[in-house]
Amino acid sequence: MTSTVISSKVLPLIEVVTEKPISSSKTDSIEQLLKDIKISNTKVILDFPMYLKLRNATNKPVRDFLTPILADPSRRVQLLSDGRLVKNKKKIIPTVTYNPNSPLLNGYLTSQESHLRNLYDQIAFRLYPNNFDLAITEVSGLVKKDDIILLDIDESSHTHPANRKMYKIVQNLASQIGCSNVIIRSAIPRDLKNVDLDHGKIVKEADNSLLNDYKHLGFLAFGDYCGAKKDELKKGGVISPGYLMYSWEDNSYYGFKGVLQQANTFEKIVVPSVISSNVWKEFNNTHKTNCFGCSNVVNIQKKIKKGNSQSEWKGFACGHYLHTMEEFL
Repeated sequence: MTSTVISSKVLPLIEVVTEKPISSSKTDSIEQLLKDIKISNTKVILDFPMYLKLRNATNKPVRDFLTPILADPSRRVQLLSDGRLVKNKKKIIPTVTYNPNSPLLNGYLTSQESHLRNLYDQIAFRLYPNNFDLAITEVSGLVKKDDIILLDIDESSHTHPANRKMYKIVQNLASQIGCSNVIIRSAIPRDLKNVDLDHGKIVKEADNSLLNDYKHLGFLAFGDYCGAKKDELKKGGVISPGYLMYSWEDNSYYGFKGVLQQANTFEKIVVPSVISSNVWKEFNNTHKTNCFGCSNVVNIQKKIKKGNSQSEWKGFACGHYLHTMEEFL
């Protein structure tokens, strides 16, 4: 978040899924978040998410942190009530939500809201298609004018007729209360693999059309995963060099890949392919200088920086997408 200057166009939704940002960190995730938002120009929506399905393959720090929350949902409220967060309530919007993979208990959202309302000036309500009818009925008696309703449809098609009823209900409630409503959808499917990318071509599996459609669907704003896949947070895995670069002109992603298990092909194949591509030429030198993603690609090409870290390349993709939204949206 700190790598890109964010204006009022963007309201970050931060999901905390581990106790510490990285295992070797001397501070916890809350402390790191507070350091980050101190230098940002915007509020953030904060969630300790409950939608994740924890499996044996899930990273251990994620399992260790989220398992108690899923077992005892009141743990979320305790975390959001952390005095350090409440002290910075002018910059934090806590999230009232539920586990879409389990039955929704009557009054569960109300109990969260009644506690957090005493601590914060603004609340976000994160809803899902699962248990939507029960959730929206409860939320309709809780939401206030300054609040935000988030409808998270995961990877579902936002144009599917089955979703229209949900959209209308959220739209009517937001209009009645005068609050904001946002639709969230992951544009890039989680099962997309770098090795399957058509090198240098548009990623046909990715659909970013919500950017053009959200207003027609009755929403004030849209949310996505900032140019990256919705991470399943699995441990291990092989090195699979690849990069998705967003094109504003096409509102699409272009895919670039190296050779499986050869991290050095980030530098040998991915970088020269990106820099010689048409999507790269779409952006001017000012963008490439100021954009976190593009400037790092340039520095790798110039041998100023190493470019073999797969996690860093995900950050480059997010940085480029976010900078592009700030520049053109």
